[in-house]
Amino acid sequence: MKALYTFVVRLPNKFKNTFKLGDKELFLASKFNEFENRYNYGEIVSVPQKFDTGASVGDILYFHHHVCVEKRNHLQEDLYLVQYDPNGGYGSHAYAFETADGAIHMLSDWVFVVPPEREPEKKTESGLIIMEKEVVEDHGTAKYISEPVAEAGVNPGDTVYFTKNSDYTMEVKGEKLWRMRLDDLVYVLNE
Repeated sequence: MKALYTFVVRLPNKFKNTFKLGDKELFLASKFNEFENRYNYGEIVSVPQKFDTGASVGDILYFHHHVCVEKRNHLQEDLYLVQYDPNGGYGSHAYAFETADGAIHMLSDWVFVVPPEREPEKKTESGLIIMEKEVVEDHGTAKYISEPVAEAGVNPGDTVYFTKNSDYTMEVKGEKLWRMRLDDLVYVLNE
């Protein structure tokens, strides 16, 4: 199979709907937190022939959470199309790929950001949790960056501030990160 402009990924399951509890496997009703329970990574079956992405068949592709549920992306059985645009923007649903050695390579204009550490919950002596005003996150630490992000002057480890609602959570190599585009970044904190 040779895709011309898109990636093709193998995705045996669309949802993370089972988990282990001791020696038991339990079913999770994922519809209550659907976005967090969708798979957003899969094995690459075909790379875009039109573009040199650096990715290879067998690598892991990280992509937009809608890929697994939009009918237009479903090819057959467990194969799905993932849109790619080397110029970036919301037309590129392929964020990054992971090679066999565990290295993450960002695509287009995407960046993965580490959320700031949260303060632990405050409790009273009797164990009641003290609810405080929810903090709206507006910054984090750049972890994996694409070439356009690097060209804009952002380096891994930089504290970056971003626009409201740009902090979409993804799981990358077991770590919770935010994915966002270069256009979502507002400034880099000079320390």
